[in-house]
Amino acid sequence: MARPMEIVMKPFLLAALQTLLKALIGALNYEQIKMAVESLESRDLSGEEKRTIVLNEAASVIEVVGKALVNLAIEAAVNSLRSK
Repeated sequence: MARPMEIVMKPFLLAALQTLLKALIGALNYEQIKMAVESLESRDLSGEEKRTIVLNEAASVIEVVGKALVNLAIEAAVNSLRSK
């Protein structure tokens, strides 16, 4: 069964989610997370392994905004790549 965020979002909703995330965690923090997701996209790792790497790279962001928001940012970044 697919996780809810794995369903490809309509471009408008995805853009709105990214704008909201940038406001919640800061645009630079979001871009840092998105770049980490992009760098792992083509690697032969499971989704959970990729998530762990991104969470480790985003440790300083997590301290500030919390793991839940960072997980949401990861999901949005993954969906933005899939919708291209």
